Amino acid sequence: MRFGVCCGPGSFAPEVKNQPPVPVCDLLDMLTAAGADFAEFCVGAVTPDESDSVFDALYRDVSKYALRVEAFNSFIPAKYPITGPNANRQAALDYCRRALPRCRALGGEVVVLGSGGARRFPAEFGLAKAEAQFIAFCSELAPIAEANALTIAIEPLNSSDDNLCVRVDHGARLVDAVKHPNIQLLADMFHIAYEKEPYENMYHAGARLKHVHVADVGRVAPGYSTIGEENFIGLFKILRQIGYTGRCSFEGKFENINAQTKPMMAFLRKRWEQSA
Repeated sequence: MRFGVCCGPGSFAPEVKNQPPVPVCDLLDMLTAAGADFAEFCVGAVTPDESDSVFDALYRDVSKYALRVEAFNSFIPAKYPITGPNANRQAALDYCRRALPRCRALGGEVVVLGSGGARRFPAEFGLAKAEAQFIAFCSELAPIAEANALTIAIEPLNSSDDNLCVRVDHGARLVDAVKHPNIQLLADMFHIAYEKEPYENMYHAGARLKHVHVADVGRVAPGYSTIGEENFIGLFKILRQIGYTGRCSFEGKFENINAQTKPMMAFLRKRWEQSA
């Protein structure tokens, strides 16, 4: 298993709560020293709506490091709706055509498609129509991802953030409906716990599962919850059973990214070993 951290420019959960974001070079220095295997940025970090010169500054900084930004999340902004009566598939796909080459240039291999703001639809519109729109969007997105050697991982969110897909088993059915090797699945420990979904659904997802997000109780850094511990060993046992040895990112809230990241990496690796 390879462990990383969701962080970086534009991250929805600031690297340090109530403090300014850490400069990219300082962040990558810290992640390297902490023993992270990779970084996970949001897609907005690659500034898809800005000129190449804006992106080039980020590219120059990231290219100095052996540690790569192998994963990206927060893919489609809400201003590019992909379901509902105002869906604009072509505008969203044009955004993807700008974003995905830049993600790949930074070392990206997987891009997470949660994007609740873009895929949430009015209740009266109906789930069946929204699903059809989402599947059509993913079917057109797939060859763009393939051309950039990227896997898109559909992320089931939770029912407070999304009304399209809130369970891993539903996400697996959407992957099967798209029928393209570059459209696969993510499992997020926080959303699974929120929806009280059984971990066994990850087992049934099997080879569709291409990325994992974890967090401790309260969506804090693993090992730092003051109100209990999520069942990391149980989750990791399921991943071992399906032969998953890919990437696993912490996505959540830090109190102090510099102090917490290295112990968190050790904690996750210990729980992984204990799950054997």
